[in-house]
Amino acid sequence: MLAQIIPVHVEKELPTNTPPNSRVPWPFAVACCLYYLLAYRGLANAAPILAKLHEGLGTALPLPTRLLMAGYSWLLPLCFGGAVILTIFKQFVPLEKPHLRAVNLILIFLAVVLPSLVIFVFYLPLFDLIWKLQSAR
Repeated sequence: MLAQIIPVHVEKELPTNTPPNSRVPWPFAVACCLYYLLAYRGLANAAPILAKLHEGLGTALPLPTRLLMAGYSWLLPLCFGGAVILTIFKQFVPLEKPHLRAVNLILIFLAVVLPSLVIFVFYLPLFDLIWKLQSAR
């Protein structure tokens, strides 16, 4: 009789063998995709400007910088476009825990490490020039 008067909140428990929902909310996925596209646009716009800067320095470019300058037009769209596709793929396909971890590690690498690494490689000739000037003292 008391249960009819006072509503009782009953929580449903997940069975122990059911994995938690691995999907992130759609607004977060859209924000990640926008970040990938903006990071690509920024790096793709900076590459020709830095190429002109490197031509004016008159020093030999390090190998990583030469490789990046030669392949930025296809490498950056491939990486950041792949990140967008992987983020959307993750929304539709439920992944098992090991696969989910692998996808998350790839996305973290593409979001955090790759832009920083590309900027570092673009600035390697400047660091080399500073090193040579410092050694000439």
